[in-house]
Amino acid sequence: MDWLDLSDEHRLAIVAAGSARSALPMARRGGWHRARPGEGASTALLRVLAAQPGDRQIGRFHVRSWAARPLEGERAMNVDQTNESVIVGDQAVVKWAVHLQEGPHPAPQRITTLRDAGFTGIPQPWGVITWQAPNGEETVTGYVDEYLPGAVDGWTWAVEMMTAATLAADPDATAATARQLGVLVADMHSALAATASTASSADAHRWHMAATALLETACAITGSASAEVLRAHRAQVAEELALLASLTGAAVLDGHGDLHVGQVLRSDGKLFVTDFDGNPVLTAAERMHPIPAVVDVAGMVQSLVHVAIVARRYTALDPGALHAVEAATRRVFVQAYTARLTAGGHGHLFEPRPLRALRLVQVMREMIYAAQHLPRWMYVPDAALPALLDDEE
Repeated sequence: MDWLDLSDEHRLAIVAAGSARSALPMARRGGWHRARPGEGASTALLRVLAAQPGDRQIGRFHVRSWAARPLEGERAMNVDQTNESVIVGDQAVVKWAVHLQEGPHPAPQRITTLRDAGFTGIPQPWGVITWQAPNGEETVTGYVDEYLPGAVDGWTWAVEMMTAATLAADPDATAATARQLGVLVADMHSALAATASTASSADAHRWHMAATALLETACAITGSASAEVLRAHRAQVAEELALLASLTGAAVLDGHGDLHVGQVLRSDGKLFVTDFDGNPVLTAAERMHPIPAVVDVAGMVQSLVHVAIVARRYTALDPGALHAVEAATRRVFVQAYTARLTAGGHGHLFEPRPLRALRLVQVMREMIYAAQHLPRWMYVPDAALPALLDDEE
């Protein structure tokens, strides 16, 4: 469909196959073919970024460059299902959008805002290339950020942390990391505060309607223990969700939109937030909407519950000790978040009232995801929903 020349021998190509589109690295050896790590396409992309820092338009491509660092040496990084990631020079990660999302895309602006605010809790961005589709929408085709050596995914480090604390019967063992996580999210929201506005009545109505539709979809799931529980408590859940309709005038900002422990990497003792693509279950237009900060907080809080469920799945743990660890981790995270946000002068961004309702929304999304895409994951919402409904905190 289109391409951006990166060198005489390399290009970034927009390829369509039916309704699916991809942004692919290409190399020329006799003829053009899909470039693999080691063939120089990622190295060539870094040279394009290094050649002219700043913003420039090349045809339908918009190139944003923040780092002038040409590197050599490519190797594959086989951990990302959405992108094809290539490590270059053990300093940068080039991500090619082999599954091109429909635009508009929230990541470039949110990452730019965070970078301009001096936020250091993300892998430092080097550059991003977007492409304007024929319908005028802009989407990300490739981006480059700092390589974090030895980075560990949150579903690994958090499960290991909670397992170890439970085996030691020490709920306080997770406190330092929980505080670090709370500070990280608070600092992210403070850095995004420049995007803050207030929710309209139409926003509040949209949130309530979307949650209600989610409830109906989740209640219709068959063969799931959590769906049976949800149907039995439909009225109670609907009452919780009704709170979302009252959020007219609440503060909103360009938040992360899909925050959970899996989006937090740990490297050399520090935590980093990744993946600002927005919630994948929403449409492209919906992912662009500002959100209340509590949406991100609820996503993180509920994911900590899910960490405990995963930990129990793979290790024989005392249920009482595990619950004590999980509850303490959640509590310290929220306390650290609110204290840091308030200390930074942005406490008004956090409206805690819908926290429980938004946690219910997250569990229902997990139910639907498991039913439609990953049945073996259903054990998580099956355990999480009854626990949340019984939780009096």
